[in-house]
This record gives sequence, C-alpha cells and structure tokens, in this order.
Amino acid sequence: MKTKITTFLFLCILLSAGYSTSFAEQDPLVLAAHFIELKNYDAAITEYKRFIFFHPDDIQVTEIYNQIGLAYRSQGLWQEAIGSMRNAVLNAITDEQKSEFQLDLAVTLIASKNYDLARLELIKVMLRNTSDTTYKRSLFLQAITYIYQYQWEEARKILKDYTTDELLNQLFEKAMNLPHKSTKVAKVLSAVIPGTGQMFAGKWGEGLNALGLNAVLGYVSVDAILKGYYIDAALWTYFIFRRYYMGNLYRSETAVETHNQEQSKRTAEKILQRLQEIANKK
Repeated sequence: MKTKITTFLFLCILLSAGYSTSFAEQDPLVLAAHFIELKNYDAAITEYKRFIFFHPDDIQVTEIYNQIGLAYRSQGLWQEAIGSMRNAVLNAITDEQKSEFQLDLAVTLIASKNYDLARLELIKVMLRNTSDTTYKRSLFLQAITYIYQYQWEEARKILKDYTTDELLNQLFEKAMNLPHKSTKVAKVLSAVIPGTGQMFAGKWGEGLNALGLNAVLGYVSVDAILKGYYIDAALWTYFIFRRYYMGNLYRSETAVETHNQEQSKRTAEKILQRLQEIANKK
C-alpha cells in the first residue's frame, strides 16, 4: 500500500513540475495578451517586463513599453502610464511609430488633466510629416484639450480644419456667450444682506441658512450692546459673528464660481457629444 501511495505522489510531482515548466516557457507576450483580455493588468505588466528583461534588444521592446503604458492607464495609474509611454516615444524607430505613441501619450495626459502637456505632444505630431489621418486625430485631440479648459475660441479655430458642422458652430457660439454671474456682485449682496450672494448663485438652501445664522448671531451682538454688556458684545462680535459673516462672503464667491464652472462643464459635454457624433460618421 505504501509503495502505491509513494508512486502516486511521485507521478503527481512529475506532472506538476512538467506543467510549471511548460507554463514558464510560454511566450510572455502571449500570456500578457491573455491577461489583458481578462483585464488582469498587473499580471500583463509583469509578463511584458519579463520579456523586456530577457530580450532587452528585441525590436518589439519599444511597442511593449507603450503596451505597458496602456495597461497602467486602464488602471488609472497616470504617472506610471505616462512614464512608460514617454519611454516608448523616446525609443520609437520610425516617425510614424513615434507619432502613434505620442497620440496615445496625449490621450493619457488628457485623461490625467495635464492638458498643456498633451497639447505639446500633439503639436510635435502635427509638425512632423504625418499621414492625413494622424494629422486630423491630432487636431481633434488638441481641440479637446481646449474644450476641457473652456477655451472655446481656440477650440473652434482648430476644428475649422476638422469639420464645418453647423450645429457644432452654434454650440461654440452659445459657449462663448454664456451668461456667467459676477463674483463681485455676489460678495456685495452678501455684504449687505448675508446669504443673498448664495441665492444669487442659485444656492437657495445655503443662502437661507447663511441669512438665518447671521441674523441670530447679529441679534445676540446687538442685544448685548443694548443691555450694556459691551465687553461680551465685543468678544462675541469679533470671535463669533465676524467669523460667520466673513465666511458668508467667501461662500457667496465660491457659490458663483461653482455655478459658472457647472455651466461651462455642461456646455463642454454638449460640444464633446456633438464631436463624438461627427467622429462616428467619418
């Protein structure tokens, strides 16, 4: 019986060793592609790096650096993605390959909100003698960087070479004439009547809260003065009422800035949606 058990264990060890050897000998790029399909990006990156370690001079290494960057980007690891993609750009063999890598890098920079750096990469692509398709992609992405920064006129100028869509022009006209509210007006209103600056920005709940709170605190200060508690009134006014009154001014300005930001964001989303529709038709 012991002999049978020993033989069985020995066979299991041999089979396991054979399987492990077979797995280890598989092409890391094949494994990496498999892991990418499974969205197991960490495992894919490990296999890509394994290939680079054993084949540092292989012609595919430059492309692999870019693939590693894309895997990092899929996980939202922006700095790691940017670093790997820059490595791919620096080691690109042909101008066409370099342009493709720079376009991927620009998309990653846009996703990480590094709009100015993304635009720099796109300008480099456009200055190179590239294909018409690559040039148009660069224009498209450059316009997107301006749209995300709410620089409507610059985006529209660039897109004139990309499309002449009338609806898109109308959206840009609307964007450039957005009725933004003034932070100065909001602060003046809140200085006169606390909370009205927030109401001016459309934040009625915050405005009523500020109005009620400052009214109560102001009443306490005035009541203390009328009753002759001047020291208490001074301390209360300076340390309590003044704090909430100044906070009311600050929040009124912030409320208007938030209102304007949200308004611009909604407009940008409409423009980007229209651009997506145009791109799908091409």
